[in-house]
Amino acid sequence: MRSILSELVRQDRLLVVDSFDVEVPKTKVLSATLGAMGLSNVLIVVEGDNENLGLAARNIPHVQVVSAGSIDPVGLVKFEKVLMTTAAIKQVEEKLA
Repeated sequence: MRSILSELVRQDRLLVVDSFDVEVPKTKVLSATLGAMGLSNVLIVVEGDNENLGLAARNIPHVQVVSAGSIDPVGLVKFEKVLMTTAAIKQVEEKLA
Protein backbone atom coordinates (compact mmCIF):
# COMPACT_ATOMS: atom_id res chain seq x y z
CA MET A 1 0.00 0.00 0.00
CA ARG A 2 2.82 2.40 0.87
CA SER A 3 4.52 1.76 -2.47
CA ILE A 4 1.30 2.28 -4.39
CA LEU A 5 0.58 5.56 -2.61
CA SER A 6 4.15 6.74 -3.22
CA GLU A 7 3.85 5.87 -6.90
CA LEU A 8 0.53 7.76 -7.15
CA VAL A 9 2.23 10.86 -5.75
CA ARG A 10 5.20 10.45 -8.10
CA GLN A 11 2.91 10.13 -11.13
CA ASP A 12 0.78 13.11 -10.05
CA ARG A 13 -2.30 10.89 -9.74
CA LEU A 14 -3.05 11.63 -6.08
CA LEU A 15 -5.10 14.74 -5.35
CA VAL A 16 -5.56 15.99 -1.79
CA VAL A 17 -8.38 18.29 -0.72
CA ASP A 18 -9.39 19.58 2.72
CA SER A 19 -12.90 18.21 2.33
CA PHE A 20 -15.10 16.82 -0.42
CA ASP A 21 -18.85 16.56 -0.13
CA VAL A 22 -22.08 17.21 -1.95
CA GLU A 23 -25.01 18.82 -0.17
CA VAL A 24 -27.64 16.75 -1.94
CA PRO A 25 -27.33 13.16 -3.23
CA LYS A 26 -27.63 14.14 -6.88
CA THR A 27 -25.52 12.60 -9.62
CA LYS A 28 -25.76 15.78 -11.69
CA VAL A 29 -24.26 17.88 -8.86
CA LEU A 30 -21.33 15.49 -8.32
CA SER A 31 -20.76 15.14 -12.05
CA ALA A 32 -20.58 18.92 -12.44
CA THR A 33 -18.19 19.21 -9.49
CA LEU A 34 -15.88 16.52 -10.86
CA GLY A 35 -16.10 18.03 -14.35
CA ALA A 36 -15.01 21.41 -13.00
CA MET A 37 -12.01 19.67 -11.43
CA GLY A 38 -11.20 17.89 -14.69
CA LEU A 39 -11.86 14.42 -13.23
CA SER A 40 -13.70 11.66 -15.02
CA ASN A 41 -12.07 8.42 -13.83
CA VAL A 42 -11.56 8.87 -10.09
CA LEU A 43 -11.54 7.03 -6.79
CA ILE A 44 -12.77 9.32 -4.01
CA VAL A 45 -11.47 8.40 -0.56
CA VAL A 46 -13.23 10.05 2.38
CA GLU A 47 -12.75 9.69 6.13
CA GLY A 48 -16.02 7.89 6.86
CA ASP A 49 -19.26 6.81 5.28
CA ASN A 50 -20.72 9.69 3.32
CA GLU A 51 -24.22 8.73 2.24
CA ASN A 52 -24.86 11.75 -0.01
CA LEU A 53 -21.58 11.28 -1.85
CA GLY A 54 -22.12 7.54 -2.22
CA LEU A 55 -25.62 7.98 -3.61
CA ALA A 56 -24.49 10.69 -6.01
CA ALA A 57 -21.57 8.62 -7.33
CA ARG A 58 -23.30 5.28 -7.80
CA ASN A 59 -24.66 6.17 -11.27
CA ILE A 60 -21.46 7.68 -12.63
CA PRO A 61 -19.27 5.20 -14.49
CA HIS A 62 -15.59 5.24 -13.50
CA VAL A 63 -16.27 7.04 -10.20
CA GLN A 64 -16.20 5.22 -6.87
CA VAL A 65 -16.41 6.46 -3.29
CA VAL A 66 -14.77 4.50 -0.47
CA SER A 67 -13.91 5.16 3.14
CA ALA A 68 -10.26 5.35 4.19
CA GLY A 69 -10.62 2.12 6.15
CA SER A 70 -11.70 0.11 3.12
CA ILE A 71 -9.23 1.13 0.42
CA ASP A 72 -7.43 -1.69 -1.33
CA PRO A 73 -4.45 -1.86 -3.71
CA VAL A 74 -6.55 -2.83 -6.74
CA GLY A 75 -8.88 0.13 -6.25
CA LEU A 76 -5.95 2.54 -6.00
CA VAL A 77 -4.35 1.47 -9.29
CA LYS A 78 -7.62 0.93 -11.19
CA PHE A 79 -8.48 4.63 -11.48
CA GLU A 80 -6.66 7.43 -13.32
CA LYS A 81 -6.82 9.73 -10.27
CA VAL A 82 -7.31 9.24 -6.56
CA LEU A 83 -8.95 12.10 -4.67
CA MET A 84 -8.40 11.97 -0.90
CA THR A 85 -9.42 14.27 1.90
CA THR A 86 -6.78 15.25 4.46
CA ALA A 87 -8.72 13.41 7.19
CA ALA A 88 -8.72 10.26 5.04
CA ILE A 89 -4.96 10.53 4.56
CA LYS A 90 -4.48 10.70 8.33
CA GLN A 91 -6.60 7.57 8.75
CA VAL A 92 -4.58 5.72 6.10
CA GLU A 93 -1.33 6.80 7.77
CA GLU A 94 -2.57 5.44 11.10
CA LYS A 95 -3.61 2.19 9.42
CA LEU A 96 -0.19 1.74 7.79
CA ALA A 97 1.84 2.72 10.87
